[in-house]
Amino acid sequence: MGTLSQRFAEFSEGLRYPDLPGDVTAYAKLLMLDLFGAALAARDTPERSAALAGCKALAPILDDGAALWGTGLRTTPGAAALFNGILAHTLELDDFNGVDHSGAVVVPALLAAAATRPDMDGERAIEGMVVGYEIGRRVLEAAGGYRQHNSTGWHTTGTCGSFAAAAATAKALKLDAGATANALGLAGSFTGGLWAFIADGSMSKRYHAGRAAETGIVAATLASNGLTGPAEIFEASWGGYFSTYAPGFPAEPLLDGLGEGFRLSKAGVKPYACCRGIHSSVDAILELRTQRGDPDRLSAVEIVCTPGQIAQLGRVRPSTRLQAQFSLSYSVAVAMVTGKATLAEFVEPWLSDAAVEEVERKVRLIEATDLPLGWEPRLTLRFADGHTSTAQVAEARGGPSNPLSETEIREKYRGLAEPVLGTDTARTLEETVMSLEKPGNLGRTIALLGRAT
Repeated sequence: MGTLSQRFAEFSEGLRYPDLPGDVTAYAKLLMLDLFGAALAARDTPERSAALAGCKALAPILDDGAALWGTGLRTTPGAAALFNGILAHTLELDDFNGVDHSGAVVVPALLAAAATRPDMDGERAIEGMVVGYEIGRRVLEAAGGYRQHNSTGWHTTGTCGSFAAAAATAKALKLDAGATANALGLAGSFTGGLWAFIADGSMSKRYHAGRAAETGIVAATLASNGLTGPAEIFEASWGGYFSTYAPGFPAEPLLDGLGEGFRLSKAGVKPYACCRGIHSSVDAILELRTQRGDPDRLSAVEIVCTPGQIAQLGRVRPSTRLQAQFSLSYSVAVAMVTGKATLAEFVEPWLSDAAVEEVERKVRLIEATDLPLGWEPRLTLRFADGHTSTAQVAEARGGPSNPLSETEIREKYRGLAEPVLGTDTARTLEETVMSLEKPGNLGRTIALLGRAT
């Protein structure tokens, strides 16, 4: 029967592009396109500057290596995966509902691996995406899900993302089942990511995505050269992933129903530039705003939350982009004032805008300890004339049961990529990605991403 990692590795080895449903391959390309927009738009951020300087210090710049997106530079595959993963997650606009952020760990690892395998094509890259999203999401689900795993202080993009990146890279490198299982064992034996960044808005959250991508490609490369990893990485009773990172959650359900559907289809695309846990509240406030959009007459905004939501999203008066992106009160206030929650609303001048501050002061987060884990915040607006309005959104826009359309995803990409690449190059990249399976298009995609911006 084999261990859990061996069984998944056998599934991965047998997966072929022609056997994938058309809607899965089409969505994989949209997720990749969405990720590129999020990464390219981070061009002028301090995270990008710091990551680029750090990677230059750690690894050589090469004439023929893996591309550092948007820089015109190339380096080692590991350093490229690290940099591009940080870049992809910098703006909090990458996909969710995977590890949580599967794209930012899987795609940078895959494209870095392509630098070592000139024979890699777009079909194999899509196979790698499907495999990476599959194992990463399955690990998170078996560990109790996003809210449960996060509640213990782990950042799921780091703790589950290394498995996703390793599986994707192993598929891209055409590793057999034995080497793939070793890659998973190596990746799981060195993974992590903690939520301490939430206190001060530090950049470490972005590092978690890059580090997971780097860990994945390093693990797969070492496995391809004969380094072994623990076969029972998931189920070992002492020192296994579940017994250590998710005690109380058995490893055995990890592969239940494997092959009956694809977890990539569960990934969502963000319409708003803030933590996904805030999106339903943004949807709700925008809905209420259309009914009565007069923030000057607003006397109170009451938001009923779980203790976990308070801990994660309870910051008031943010002073940095990341703090704003994880502040429920700020996000609701800026959406109420502007009617939007794009990237522009989470930086200056809105961070110190008087009207936004005035609404934010009226926001009260109400902690309720008897709510189910899947609870979404409930908003009540109270106005000076005694009028009240209440709204609660069960699943925010962009999720699996409330998805963005292809047109909306493409428009999001264009809004992020065109100011950086220019309209013509951004549209060329878009059409190349959306026909990634055609011969040569993976190489063209990497070349377009690698240009200096």
